[in-house]
Amino acid sequence: MQLNIVVTACVCAALWVLPAAAQQRHANTPADPQVKVAPPQYQSAYTGYRPLRDEKPAPWREVNDEVARAGGHLGIFSGAGHAGHAQGGKK
Repeated sequence: MQLNIVVTACVCAALWVLPAAAQQRHANTPADPQVKVAPPQYQSAYTGYRPLRDEKPAPWREVNDEVARAGGHLGIFSGAGHAGHAQGGKK
């Protein structure tokens, strides 16, 4: 029984080692210092950058009227309570 295990282990090791030993080194491998390669190309991180432009502000009186119609800055939450909680702290 132990002999079968040893033989099986040796066969598996041989099957694993033989393909690795049979690999040949190609002439143009990246590890070869004689291979000529193109120099790296520089590209700025800012290529295609578009600067931020100021937006035309909305008329303040119209914005204030819209907030007043919503019931103030917390009017956004009317009907659902604050962050999904019921009004008055009750669910």
